[in-house]
Amino acid sequence: MKILLKKGIATGMVVAATGALLAITSYTDTHRILEIEGTSPAAMSTSLIAVGEDMEARVEAQEVAIVINKINTVTLASYDELQEARELYEGASEGARAYIDETQLLEAEQLYADLENKREGLLAEAQEKNDIYGVLEYAPCNIQNSGNEYLDTLVQEFIQKATTPDMSRSEQLKACYDYMVWNYDYDYNYNYDYSSGKKSIAWATAFLRDGYGACNNWSSAFMYVARALGYEVDLYYGSTATSRNGNVEHYWPVIRIDGTEYVFDPQVEGDITRRTGVISNKRFGLTGSIVNEKYFFSQIVQ
Repeated sequence: MKILLKKGIATGMVVAATGALLAITSYTDTHRILEIEGTSPAAMSTSLIAVGEDMEARVEAQEVAIVINKINTVTLASYDELQEARELYEGASEGARAYIDETQLLEAEQLYADLENKREGLLAEAQEKNDIYGVLEYAPCNIQNSGNEYLDTLVQEFIQKATTPDMSRSEQLKACYDYMVWNYDYDYNYNYDYSSGKKSIAWATAFLRDGYGACNNWSSAFMYVARALGYEVDLYYGSTATSRNGNVEHYWPVIRIDGTEYVFDPQVEGDITRRTGVISNKRFGLTGSIVNEKYFFSQIVQ
């Protein structure tokens, strides 16, 4: 395996693991041809049992390989995938592990550890430069689902439509933000219920399902998309400044990275984009005094 650093304005450290993570020992038939004549029924039964057990071990090893081979690139978002691979390996039978080459899995885990060790320094450097894309790329990664199966399916479908596999983590978040701005509409959406127990789940589900909503819908949906990409995000409620020097009730998502809050407001960005015809990123990753001027926090909404 070798390390490749991805370059560009939204650069992220992407570690490409060449070759398969798991090598299953080539299947070679090592069993003897059973001698029918002169072999007792008991001996034949024992031999057949051994053959069956060996085949089961090989099938189990192959199933482990299918899951682990999905990891062809190691990034900061690879923690859950590597954990799953490790758990599968450790939980495999002794017979199955005999056909698994653990070396490549260990190498992938080491690449991830090296990347994580470098992450904090790279994050600090990006913060000093006020590089929002660098900050997003090197932020801690903790992928979270909503716990609602239908919403989680909608979120994954949205991410697949908005992103491509070669994108870095920060590029994925930006692509999701832009896709939402361009492809979803503003309107009041009351097509939901609160059976999930969380307002944000109901609002996000209606938005991603129907393609439109108000600020509560937009912000809830973006929060769950960002969480699925590994960011620490909450839904804030309060008010925001208007162009006429007033305030209006508002919901907006906030990503917290290393103690700093960054405002992402795709709904307002959508309003600006409809007026100008271009995405100006005026509500992408805001922090500091500009947030204090435009957003007035009241509470976090579940």
